[in-house]
Amino acid sequence: MDQADDAWREYQNSGPAFFDETVAREVVIAVWSLDLFVDGLQARSRSSIKSVLANGINLGQIDPNIRVEDLSPNKRAMIWRHLHTSNTAHMVNLLPPQYARVKEILESLEVFRHIEKLLRRRGNTTYGNIYDVGCGHGLVGMLCAAAYPHIRVQCIDRVPRESFQAQRTAFEASGMSLDNLHFVTGDLTVLEENVLHAQNNNNSGIKDNSGSLLLCVHGCKSLTHESIELACSNNWSWLSLPCCLQAEHHLDASMKVKDDTRFGILCGAIAAKYKADSITEIDSRITGRGIVLSFSGKC
Repeated sequence: MDQADDAWREYQNSGPAFFDETVAREVVIAVWSLDLFVDGLQARSRSSIKSVLANGINLGQIDPNIRVEDLSPNKRAMIWRHLHTSNTAHMVNLLPPQYARVKEILESLEVFRHIEKLLRRRGNTTYGNIYDVGCGHGLVGMLCAAAYPHIRVQCIDRVPRESFQAQRTAFEASGMSLDNLHFVTGDLTVLEENVLHAQNNNNSGIKDNSGSLLLCVHGCKSLTHESIELACSNNWSWLSLPCCLQAEHHLDASMKVKDDTRFGILCGAIAAKYKADSITEIDSRITGRGIVLSFSGKC
């Protein structure tokens, strides 16, 4: 049985979140295409005027309120194939529908893809810890924990969201226990205190934390800077998707530029200041703040 036959058979047993008997086999076995998937989807709008996304045109972003159950049968089949390839389809099928938001799922998978690239740049050196600061719904950390069961993953946020527990429960129900995943209540201060405690208990006095990776995905305001500075001070690798950056860190307040231009300038300044060894991006139809900065810690 080839991969196409296998995909078709598994789709037919994929569960109520995805399967529809009206979907043709060729839709299911086709290679994932974001262009085809977003075509006709409602775009994000801050006004009462609604618009839709078009195939091949990078204007607009997927409405973050769209859930998997809101998609047409063909588009549910398309995203199933994408999730199936990423080994997350069964988990999403078991999620309560209100937590299966298309934008969050696609964005998390893209962030995880960039984390995998960072790990490959790292070479043979493995990580003992991954810290996901300001984890929110936590899907990025869970993807890391599921793919790398030998790495301890700490998801850190002020309060655990309902979506965090729902996704963890869905992972466990799908057969992934995520025993290496831990939620820590607090902010960056908690991580700083834990690091200081570990250093104080290190009898050798040698500071070697190079086996850690710090993630900050859409950290608000100063969190992006503070998290990267913590990673640099401890010789950790880091990966960040900046969000609402504060211009006073790098730009004169009197400078008047378009928002996208301003954001790009600020991300470039962060990359230069903290010596990022990779600057990439996520498709703007998935997220409006898609610049990915990272440092693998491998000079």
